Amino acid sequence: MRRNIIEIILFAWNYVCHPLRNASVTPSSVRAAEAMVANIDFSGVKTIFELGPGTGVFTERILKYCKQDTKIVLVEIEAKYVAFLRKRFGDRVFVEHASVADFEALIEKHGGRVDLIISGLPVVIPGVTEKLLNVIRKYVEQGAIYRFFSYVPPLVKRVYKRLPVEQISFVPLNFPPLWVFGINRTHVVEQHG
Repeated sequence: MRRNIIEIILFAWNYVCHPLRNASVTPSSVRAAEAMVANIDFSGVKTIFELGPGTGVFTERILKYCKQDTKIVLVEIEAKYVAFLRKRFGDRVFVEHASVADFEALIEKHGGRVDLIISGLPVVIPGVTEKLLNVIRKYVEQGAIYRFFSYVPPLVKRVYKRLPVEQISFVPLNFPPLWVFGINRTHVVEQHG
């Protein structure tokens, strides 16, 4: 229980300090985390990148389902979250204190492969969105699975108009309620097949 209170306080404080980075005042719920990883076949997933993991709610679910030898790289810009994540997950994950503007360089640093991208980032990141979407497009075309969420679905249609995203689920039991979107390997093959 103590950890949950610490996470909530840390998350709320970061929302006050950086409302554009922290799109919500509280971390995502366990239900939202389950929805983010639902129906992913982790048996062939060797490298996972999580963008904007915050306090690690999604990370915890990823660790629950992935294989022990899966490489998990967390990309987090907020120093307080970086310290928290390193303490919480130890050497089971690689925590990169970096901006997602450097996403492609980080992929290269960690072997040039990505099978799954999970994003806890806002749909729009001023000055970064287009560059990030280009990197995501490149890797989903190579077969990576991509999952993200939004509190405002109409914004997703505008921002992701050149990617084959589909709504995966709606999570009403989250504050605020959210929609999970993604691109699966099969969807990319259908688009190009």
